[in-house]
Amino acid sequence: MLPRVHYRLAFCWLAILAAAVFLRFEDLAKRPIHADEATGARITAQRMESGGTGFDPTHYHGPTQSRLAMTICHWRGENSWREMSKGTLRILPAITGCLLVLLPFFWRKRIGDASALLAAALLAGSPLLVYYSRMFIHEMLLTLFGVAAMFALIYRAPALITGTCIGLMFATKETFVISLAAWSAAGCLLLFEKGMPPWSSIRARWIRHRVAIALAAASALLTAAFFYTDAFREPRGIFDAVKTIFVYETSSGHDKPLGYYAQLFALPVKSGGAWWFGTPLILLAATACIHAFGKTPPPQARAIRFIAISVILHTLAYSIIRYKNPWLACLPWAHVCVLAGFSLAGFSNRTKAMKAWIVAIAAIAIVTQTLQSRQATGRLASDERNPFAYVPTRQDIEDLEPWLKKLQAIAPGQSIEPIAVIGNGYWPLPWVLRTFENTGYWQSPPPDLASMPIVLAMPEHAEAVAKQLEATHQPLPRGLRTGVPVMLFVKRDLWQLWMRQDPK
Repeated sequence: MLPRVHYRLAFCWLAILAAAVFLRFEDLAKRPIHADEATGARITAQRMESGGTGFDPTHYHGPTQSRLAMTICHWRGENSWREMSKGTLRILPAITGCLLVLLPFFWRKRIGDASALLAAALLAGSPLLVYYSRMFIHEMLLTLFGVAAMFALIYRAPALITGTCIGLMFATKETFVISLAAWSAAGCLLLFEKGMPPWSSIRARWIRHRVAIALAAASALLTAAFFYTDAFREPRGIFDAVKTIFVYETSSGHDKPLGYYAQLFALPVKSGGAWWFGTPLILLAATACIHAFGKTPPPQARAIRFIAISVILHTLAYSIIRYKNPWLACLPWAHVCVLAGFSLAGFSNRTKAMKAWIVAIAAIAIVTQTLQSRQATGRLASDERNPFAYVPTRQDIEDLEPWLKKLQAIAPGQSIEPIAVIGNGYWPLPWVLRTFENTGYWQSPPPDLASMPIVLAMPEHAEAVAKQLEATHQPLPRGLRTGVPVMLFVKRDLWQLWMRQDPK
């Protein structure tokens, strides 16, 4: 029989995993689809329907998300753009988020059971990680592969495993280079922390590890190439993969000040009737650092120092880049969660006061982070007052599709199509309107606009379209995103049918 302590550990791990699954899968399809989710869905559908990768180095991220999502879509019987559903697409990041929580389990013998459990609990309950585990974007895949690569580098996993993890990062998103640079710099700083070693020592290290480095680099490149070239069927993909690091185009309107991420996590803010803060987790991470850099460091001190330096370098890099949003912080914040778990390293050797401090802050961190996750994915899931709900989609626009179908049902003798969308920045409207066969998109109003039964005008064209359709259409205001209204125009005969229908 297993010792009682093993049963307790197994219960704790099962409880943490159950909490992670619940937080990530409950009402997964309820929140309105985000514009980035909709574009990712469109890319996935195009690749599914064409049978190729179709990578665009200027504006697409890596193909791992679409490739894995295609498998889930096929499994669910959703084989085209029109058949896709939010719930199916979001299964991928939700599973990825749960696997991220389990990573410390596989390294618990190196980390220590207590540190692994605490790191997993913090990863499971983090509102940032929970929120983006419920959104069909690349970030959770990058975070999973990134944390796996970090552990592999720290504990010198076989070169093929390390290289594969880095290759999967490369195949997921071009920002993997930031992590690779941060880890490389952290390793160099630790190598030289006691001063410049003699050249003979550096040369000996290189000779000892050069085969492993070559194997890791080769496996990373082959893994990335497999995805970018669609299993080596499109060789140009690997050149585009390298090219995207230099030519990727970010959209405008996302510039943030230098202290954006510090404000997002370190400073408590009340918004939407809830408090948002990651301060207890940062305090735990700081406690781990103090022990690791102190006079009596724990056995895991070198790993702690590596992660601490990596967190600082990641934060500096993402803070210097003017383009900022909350999900870019997922991988660095996962580093912080793991680092906070290490606050329990060498716990038995701490003073009673320090033990009480760590236990109290850990309990506060777990409880407050989980409560924030419930707020972030519940009533504030698509509310701009939620700091993690970045440019959320209004429920109003997602209700448009069922309303248009009701409108069609009361007018069987005529069609509500073609539907026209005028202007730019209209995503996720193509997702909302995907079940209608005849939908067109124009950057400016076409001459025959008045003949179209349904017209949606973006803000920059709303006034001009209103004048053009003044005699033929009924204007109805809608909301697309925060600060982005959309004017819906319905042909007057259709509108009169709608208004005359029996309210019962």
